[in-house]
Formats: sequence, C-alpha cells, structure tokens
Amino acid sequence: MGLRGFISRYDHTIDSHGRLSIPVKFREYLTAHSEGSVVSVVMTTSHVDPCVVVYPLPEWDLMTQGWANSKPDADSPGNGFIARKDYLRLFTSRAVDTELDKQGRILLPAQLREYTGLEKDVVLVGRVEVFEIWDRQKLEQKDASLLQDMERLQEAMASLGI
Repeated sequence: MGLRGFISRYDHTIDSHGRLSIPVKFREYLTAHSEGSVVSVVMTTSHVDPCVVVYPLPEWDLMTQGWANSKPDADSPGNGFIARKDYLRLFTSRAVDTELDKQGRILLPAQLREYTGLEKDVVLVGRVEVFEIWDRQKLEQKDASLLQDMERLQEAMASLGI
C-alpha cells in the first residue's frame, strides 16, 4: 500500500462475537506502520459522526503528544481550558486500545458499538491517516446528504486543495 494510507471503502460484517475483519489493504498499511510483530490500534468514537475512528498506534501517539505539548494554563481565564479538558475526557474515555488477531480481526467493544449504532452490516472507509467504521445505512444517508449540498462539498474540496 506504500505511502497512500487508508483509502477506499469496504463492506464487511461484524460477527456474533463483535469481531470485524480488517481489509487486507488496511492490514498491510497497519503492519507496515507498527513496531514489532503485534499490530495495535486505538479506536474511539468520532463525536461528530456516528462512527468508530481507528487510529494506527503511531498516529494516535503523534496526536496525543500534540495535546501534551499544547497544554493551556488553567489559571488564565478565557483560554478554553474547561472545554478542552471536558472534550479530552469524553474523547479519551471512549478510546480502546486493541490488537489485530491472527485472522486480521479486531474486537469492537459493545460500548463502542452502542455509541455508534454498529450492529452487523458495516463499511470501513479510508480517511488517509485513519479509517472509520460506519453502519452501512447511516453512511449511505450521510453520503446522500453530502451530495445534496454541493456548495458545502465544493467548499470542503477547495479547503483540501482539490
């Protein structure tokens, strides 16, 4: 998969034990960006969309180091300290660190499945440095809504330089 990251979408099914098979292309990228033979990821909810976001461990570490290096001063009024602290608590309290098993599956904890409404039919969607796990119907609704708002879509594409 090289340096392309997580791209494309894959339809999959969560089994009766809450396990989800990770697509081969995603596994290859995860393996190439892991330390040693164990492939670890961190999963959490999006808080913006009803999906699970999966971070390769190095990507999660980079993001959390950025948080540690930009600590606001708790004594300075108006710096967003409380909102930041509350958001980090919510975001990290839902985070789960897990490993791919020998069959290339991850266990999606019941708590994450409940938060996001994931039951059986899911779609794994690449977002370059991370990937998302969506309920198939919710993603179809989200995509249809996005395609109806061409002005917003064009603004987003322009912000990405597309």
